[in-house]
Amino acid sequence: MNPLAIFSGPYALLAKWGVIALLAAAIGGYGWVKGNQHGTEKLTEYQGKQATESLKVITRQGDATERIVTKYLDRVKLVQGATTTIQTEVTKYVDSKPLALACLLDNRWVRLHDAAAAGTVPAAASAADDAAGTLSAAAALPTVTQNYAAGNRNADRLEALQVWVTEQYRASTGKTLGAP
Repeated sequence: MNPLAIFSGPYALLAKWGVIALLAAAIGGYGWVKGNQHGTEKLTEYQGKQATESLKVITRQGDATERIVTKYLDRVKLVQGATTTIQTEVTKYVDSKPLALACLLDNRWVRLHDAAAAGTVPAAASAADDAAGTLSAAAALPTVTQNYAAGNRNADRLEALQVWVTEQYRASTGKTLGAP
């Protein structure tokens, strides 16, 4: 039987439309496959660019972190050395003048100092505040020195954190923090 014979006779029109539909489906399928392949290539390319940019940002953030932590640790060593020196000098001073520093601090001074160290509002003054307390100036001096050292450590820690946040923002966005 001749395969082209199907295009003649009573089913000729149906056969022609069937062939056209098959060709249209084949062309459509080919286009869909190629379009999907193109989209996948574009997506892969975009993801590669994003991964490269992310790696650059992570590298810049890591560099900033390393630089700031190194600077902070150097500052901690400097402050610790100064604190140790001051505490040594305070001890020498107190030991060299025991009679001159033997005076007792009044209760108000002790109460105000304790409130300042705790970060609280001191209670109202009373008549008992004027009386001499049991704490000598020599005994208070090391505590005051330690409080200042702790305050300096906290200030350095906060400053390093602020610099770190600013640098992380700059590394990830390329902008300065607070700038439009």
